[in-house]
Amino acid sequence: MLKETALILAGHGSTKNADSSRFTRETAHRIRAREIFGEVRSAFWKEQPSYADAIQGLKTKKVVVVPWFLANGYFTTKILAREFAETAGVECRVTEPIGSRPEILGHFQKRTERLLSARNWKPNQVSLLVASHGTPLHAGSRMAAVDLAEQLAQDGYRSTRAVFLEEEPKIADWRVLIPEGPVVVLPHFLAGGLHGSEDVPELLGISGAGEGWYKTEKGEVGYGEPLGRPEEVEEMIIELAAAKA
Repeated sequence: MLKETALILAGHGSTKNADSSRFTRETAHRIRAREIFGEVRSAFWKEQPSYADAIQGLKTKKVVVVPWFLANGYFTTKILAREFAETAGVECRVTEPIGSRPEILGHFQKRTERLLSARNWKPNQVSLLVASHGTPLHAGSRMAAVDLAEQLAQDGYRSTRAVFLEEEPKIADWRVLIPEGPVVVLPHFLAGGLHGSEDVPELLGISGAGEGWYKTEKGEVGYGEPLGRPEEVEEMIIELAAAKA
């Protein structure tokens, strides 16, 4: 019974960007108000409350943890599994991350449709990049972005590929990878935060982080809205939490 279960949204957070955890907290508040679960909390690796703090004082001994991450990589398979493994009598189940849900593709497609519509362009007139984090620590980190790029390629773009902050091919090399023409970049980050709102725009050479088209010295870039608005992810989280282990 979900009423006997506590839901914890486990995110990364940031000490450098206050917006990194905003959507996580807002989503937890929205789900809490629906009274589906016995308790709903958010917790973070880099902010308070910590993962350990979120377990303290629960009224229930049954917890489902939904990773506020887009890839089933290092944090979901190593860090979260470790942090919620030994919890002093509390039974914790860690689900697949938000990024595992099939709805993510549709959210990306809506962003590309808005950007193309603003210029009255068709997919075959632009190239598309999925800009993600990546890490050499875990191969699964890049696979979510690679899979999305492959699925988006079926929509008929001139070229489509995934690029990364910490792996090859690098986001900074976007114009080397796509020598000419307009480029749509979809940030594969939840809630923007440090990477989606600062790091990626800087590497692209664009002047803002809002969804829209930007002129750079290397050509025109259409930047998509980062994922993670509460109304986008709320139902996905509930379905992940409600699914059988």
